Amino acid sequence: MASKLTISSGQCSDAGIKPDNEDFHGITEPNEPQLTLKGIAIAIADGMSGSDAGKVASQASVIGFMSDYYSTPDSWSVKHAAQKILSTTNNWLYSTGQAKYQSTKGLVTTLSILILKSNTAHIFHVGDTRIYRLSEGHFEQLTHDHRIWVDDKKSYLNRAMGIEPHLDVDYRSVPLQPGDIFFLSTDGVHDFVPEKQLKRLIIEYSGDMQRGAETILEAARAEKSDDNMTCQLVRIESLPLQQEDELLRQNANRPFPPPLEPDMILDGYRIERELHASKRTQIYLAWSSRSIR
Repeated sequence: MASKLTISSGQCSDAGIKPDNEDFHGITEPNEPQLTLKGIAIAIADGMSGSDAGKVASQASVIGFMSDYYSTPDSWSVKHAAQKILSTTNNWLYSTGQAKYQSTKGLVTTLSILILKSNTAHIFHVGDTRIYRLSEGHFEQLTHDHRIWVDDKKSYLNRAMGIEPHLDVDYRSVPLQPGDIFFLSTDGVHDFVPEKQLKRLIIEYSGDMQRGAETILEAARAEKSDDNMTCQLVRIESLPLQQEDELLRQNANRPFPPPLEPDMILDGYRIERELHASKRTQIYLAWSSRSIR
C-alpha cells in the first residue's frame, strides 16, 4: 500500500439553456503536511433558482469553505472543523440576504462536500446536490435530497444554505479503498441522466475522469436538461496506512464477543481454556482452526 493518499479527478460545469450558471464547484489537493492533516476537499453547490443571488451564494459557500477549512486548527477533527465553517457561512448568507435583499431567498444554495482524509471519506450535505460512490461494482447515492414534492411536477427545497439562521447539515463517514469512484452532481445532471446510464459512463471512463465528467454533461444535454449542469468525478488511486483514530472508530462499532467457553470457535480460533481473568481483561489459550484440521 502506498504511503500517501492520491486521487485522479475531473470536473465540468455548463450553464446549459439558462443565461447564467449559478452552480459552483472546486477541488483542493494540498501538499504535505496538509494532505495528511486535512485531506483533500471536493465541493459542489447549486444556487437556488428564483433566489436573488444564488450565484453569489454558491460561490461564497465553496470558495469560503475551501479557504477556511485549511486554516482551522490541526487539532480539530474533520467533522468539527467543517461544521464550524458551515455554520458561520450559513449565518453570513442568511444575514446578508436579509439585510441586502430583505428576503429569505436572498442568498440560498445547496452544498455537498466530500473530504478525503487518510482512509476515510467524510460527507457533509444540505440541499439536493448529490454524492454517489461506485465501489466494487455497486453504485450508491450517499446523500439524501432535502426536497419536498408537492405533486408530480412541483417541489421545493426544505433545507439549504442561507434559508434560515439555524443550519442542519447531514454528516456521514465511509471507509475508502483503492478504486472507489465518487460522483458529485447538481440536479441539472442527475435529474435527467438515469442512474444506470451514470454508472455505465463512470465505469466506461474510469481511466479518464475528466473525459468522464465531460461525457456525463453531454448526456445530460442530450436528455434535454433545462438547468445548469455540473459534475465531478474522483477516483481513489492509493491510500496511506490507516490512522489510529480510524482503527479505533471502526473497532468501536463492532459488537463484543459472547462469554467464551472451551471448544467455542471465534474468528477462526478454537478456545482451549481460560488462562487469566480480571475486571478488565481475560486471557485465553486458543488454537487456529487451520492448525487443528
